[in-house]
Amino acid sequence: MLFLWYIGVFGGNVRTVVPGRVYRSAEITGDTLARVLEQDHIKTVINLRGGSPSDSWYQSELAETARYGARHLDVALSATHYPPPDRLQTLMSDFDRADYPVLFHCRGGADRSGLAATLYLNVYQHVPLDQAEERGLTWRYAHFSFGQAHAMNDFFNLYRKTARGQTLRDWITKSYPDLYAHLPASLQTKP
Repeated sequence: MLFLWYIGVFGGNVRTVVPGRVYRSAEITGDTLARVLEQDHIKTVINLRGGSPSDSWYQSELAETARYGARHLDVALSATHYPPPDRLQTLMSDFDRADYPVLFHCRGGADRSGLAATLYLNVYQHVPLDQAEERGLTWRYAHFSFGQAHAMNDFFNLYRKTARGQTLRDWITKSYPDLYAHLPASLQTKP
């Protein structure tokens, strides 16, 4: 039970990516979201799992972020498929234009949040990719690279194999769209 709490299965998996600037979590609503928004002075919430106004958790999230005057952005990613290039570009654009501090989340705070944390640490904090991945995509936040969510790690491995000296941001913009288009359909995120 203590191990499950440690890896964030309980408690919303709220973690600090960059102190005072960037936070990550599972899908949190109600009092838990209100506490995080207030405590960390969150000005932008980025939802990485998609959602619909018919989902009660989504309605709650929109209401809480509005109540605290925070911006709410959506970038729907899959935990089990490679991220579409246009959505990664949207995520980076959101990071570029966000009011900080930022909180991003997915359902469990492990896989998609780990991808976004790794991306942020490498592109915006200039943390070497191996270190960024160790800090972002880790079992300590309930991400396991050998399970269904290995696509998160596979994405960064594809970058390592094909970057040819490009920064991660340049690769996502210039090379990844063509590589993604040639991935088997089973690895691509469903529209």
